[in-house]
Amino acid sequence: MAVIFDQPVSTAHINSVKWEFMHIQDTRAKPDTLPFWIADMDFACPAPVLEAIKSRCNTLPIGYSMPDAAYYEAVCGWLQNRFSWEVKAQDIFTSSGVVRALIDLIYALTAPGEGVIIQQPVYYPFAAIIRHCKRTIINNPLPQHAGNYSMDFADLEDKASNPETTMMILCSPHNPVGRVWTTNELEQVVQICRKHGVQLISDEIHFDLLRNDQTHYPVASLCPDDDTIITCTSPSKTFNMAGMQISNILIHNKKLQKKWRAQTGETFPSPLALAAVKAAYTQCDDWLTGLLRYLDGNFAFLENFLQEHLTKAHCVLPQGTYLGWIDFSAYGHSDKELTTILLEKANVLLESGTIFGKEGKGFQRINVACPKATLKKGLEQIATALS
Repeated sequence: MAVIFDQPVSTAHINSVKWEFMHIQDTRAKPDTLPFWIADMDFACPAPVLEAIKSRCNTLPIGYSMPDAAYYEAVCGWLQNRFSWEVKAQDIFTSSGVVRALIDLIYALTAPGEGVIIQQPVYYPFAAIIRHCKRTIINNPLPQHAGNYSMDFADLEDKASNPETTMMILCSPHNPVGRVWTTNELEQVVQICRKHGVQLISDEIHFDLLRNDQTHYPVASLCPDDDTIITCTSPSKTFNMAGMQISNILIHNKKLQKKWRAQTGETFPSPLALAAVKAAYTQCDDWLTGLLRYLDGNFAFLENFLQEHLTKAHCVLPQGTYLGWIDFSAYGHSDKELTTILLEKANVLLESGTIFGKEGKGFQRINVACPKATLKKGLEQIATALS
C-alpha cells in the first residue's frame, strides 16, 4: 500500500487549485513552487471511486439526480461501522460542501447581528462566512502551552451566556491544531450550549483522519437525548474527492429540518458524486487503512526532520487531520517576513497561521498528504532558507 501513496500523480493541466492556481493564495507563487497549503491530498482517489465514476459516465443521461436508498445505506453504514453511531436516512441532507452548509445554517438559524462562537486559531472560512452573513464573530480562543491546545470552558460559558450569542461552530477534529476532542471536552461543550440555548453545529469533515491511537466521537452520538446538534460531514477529505462537491449534513430535529429546507430548497447532487460516495463508503476501508499508515509515516518524518534540521521550529503532532501546525516563532521573523522567506527563498507555499486568527502568530500550517519525497524536498528547501 505504501507504494501506491509514494507514487506521484500528474498535477499538470487538470485545473488543480492546489498546483495550478497558487496565485489565488499568494501572487508571488511560481509554477515550480511546492504547494503545502490547501487541504487536498496529492494521492489518487481510491480505485473503486474512480471506477464508480467511470461506470456512471457510461450510463446516460447525466441529469438532475437525488440520493437513492443505496446512498443512504452507504452513509449510515459508514457512520455505524466506524463510530457506532446509528443515523436514520431521513436525517441526512446533502449539500455542495460543508462551508456552503454552514452558510445556509447561519442564515436559517440565526438573525443578523447575532453572535456565532468559534475557537481560534480555526479554519479561516468560519470567520469569513460569519462576516459574510452579517453575524458577529465571538471568539473563544484555544489556550495552548508548548503547542498543546485545550478549551477555555470558563470563557466559553461567559460568551455563551450572552443572549445575543445564538450559535457555536465546533471544529472536530480541530483544523489546524489537530486536536481530537475527548468525550469529556465534548460533553462540556454540549452542556454549556444547551444551558444557554446556543445552537451547536459540529464540523466533522476530518473525522476519518486519525492517528492510530486516537478515537473520534461524533458529538451528537454522545448526546442521543439532544436532537438539536447538527453535524456536518463529507467524504471529500478522507478520499480526496473535494471536487465532487458533496457533503452530508445530519439534522435530527424536525423543526430544524424544516428551517433547513426553507433555506436551501430542493438540492440535486451530481450523479457522479452520488456514485463516488457509495463506492467510497462501501469499498474503500482497506485504502483508508493504508492512507492513515502512510500519513503516520509522513508525520514521523516531519517530526524527525524538525528535530535534526529545523531545531528552532516546534510541531506537536496532530491527533487528527493531515495538517501540521508548526511554530516558527523562535526564528524571530514577523509573520509577513516568514511567509516571504518560505515563498521567495524556500519556494514553498504553506499557510500563515495568522489567517486562522491572531492566535496563529508565528505558526504555519503544512499539508503532509503528499508523497514522502515531496515532503522531504519541501522541508529541505525550508531548512536551507532559514539556516
